[in-house]
Amino acid sequence: MTNASASSQDFFKDFSKENLFRILLNQVDYSVCFKDKDHRYMLCSSSFARLLGYKTPDELVGKDLSSFIPEDDAKEHTECEERVMDSKTPVLHLEKHLELSGARTTLETIWLSTSIYPLIDEKGEVRGTWSITKDISEEKNTEQKLMQKNKQCDELNSRIQVLSTIDEETGLYNRKYFEEMIQRNMRLFSRVRGRGYSAGFSIILMDIDHFTKLCTDHGAQKREVILQYVADILRASSRSADDVFRVGNDEFALLLSDTGITGAKVLAGRIKSRFLRTPLVIDDKTIYISLSFGFSTFEDQLDASELIMKADQDLFNAKKER
Repeated sequence: MTNASASSQDFFKDFSKENLFRILLNQVDYSVCFKDKDHRYMLCSSSFARLLGYKTPDELVGKDLSSFIPEDDAKEHTECEERVMDSKTPVLHLEKHLELSGARTTLETIWLSTSIYPLIDEKGEVRGTWSITKDISEEKNTEQKLMQKNKQCDELNSRIQVLSTIDEETGLYNRKYFEEMIQRNMRLFSRVRGRGYSAGFSIILMDIDHFTKLCTDHGAQKREVILQYVADILRASSRSADDVFRVGNDEFALLLSDTGITGAKVLAGRIKSRFLRTPLVIDDKTIYISLSFGFSTFEDQLDASELIMKADQDLFNAKKER
């Protein structure tokens, strides 16, 4: 026997193995417990007792989980322990959010991470389970706060994205989004045509006739009323698949999916009729508002700017005829 071994034995001669085990169990910062095959606590560390709100581990002896947590959660944990004993295979880092119903008073709920091991005697027989449990409430609460912050940031970014596409005065899509949608539709329909289909789309550009005079005659403060009225008429006249935009001071646009020039002009006729049927009333005065229209239809040889310029030129010609 070496001097080191003899010295070690001399040092521990006044300690039984049981006492050493209990010292280790009660002093380390791990929540450890041992259960019999009926899932009753047989031995627990001091930290585990404190975790559940008890002063001493002895207060837990003979109890089972149903004394501390709701019945459904206790049943789920018990079934997990049964699987561990049957398979002699541990389950590691099982995370659970629990509502405590026992003596613990400092917290109503707690997050625990538990690793469950089979308790096997010297003959290889399973006598129960033992487990190491960690309170991860602080980490989980931090994680949930971070997730909530991320969700709020995502919602804010989505809101900013929406606002960046909307005209504040009318609630219609704005010019920037109009140009983006034209480019997106051109890419889409170019691919479709590449597969042999003849699908396309059209745009209608419009502006309010004599808008400056209207504002002068009825007061500049009625400007927004007139713009909102026009926006409402355009929304009511268009199909659900169509997009409506305000692209300038008194200028508006429609993007018509799967629509040729003939269909675009038919829709323009419906819009004109609706303006005649439902005139604007300001200060008990009935005001008939009209729009001028310009049209263009998607063609492979045109880019987005050329498509808009073509409709704009058509609108300019229409204005000259008035």
